Amino acid sequence: MTYREFVARLKDFGVAEYKGRGKGGERFLVRETIPGSGKGPSYTIGYHGDGTDVPKGTQGAYLRRLGIDPQEFYKQ
Repeated sequence: MTYREFVARLKDFGVAEYKGRGKGGERFLVRETIPGSGKGPSYTIGYHGDGTDVPKGTQGAYLRRLGIDPQEFYKQ
């Protein structure tokens, strides 16, 4: 799954991407507990272009950290 597809699916689960908050080639993802607050479970994700692949194991780590059930995520 490409970075663009992965982040698009995450947005369906209430995850916001903050492009300016990571260091260098990183983006900051937050599953906001209150929409627009920027607070909740968060994680930085490596960004090397929209078309790069995010490995399956890495996807699982992001989902666990953000509190998203993998079965629900991949069902869509």
